[in-house]
Amino acid sequence: MSYRLPDFRPVTQGELRQIWSDHPDMRRLVLEVERYRRLMAEIDGLYKATHEAWRTNGGGHLVALHMLQTLMTTERYRGADS
Repeated sequence: MSYRLPDFRPVTQGELRQIWSDHPDMRRLVLEVERYRRLMAEIDGLYKATHEAWRTNGGGHLVALHMLQTLMTTERYRGADS
């Protein structure tokens, strides 16, 4: 059964670096967060390629792709240092 996560402040890159240095026992978790963030960046690149191909060959905009882009952009920059 899934449930909604409570609102929380995302962990910044600087905080991840600090955790990496101060808590060696947490490095696997830091790597998992970093892996997730890089995966989001890769998915964003795939979105852009798909969107460009569609516009070139099919024309117009796909609402679902724009919604995906919005979600990906939000997720990608949640933990960025200010």
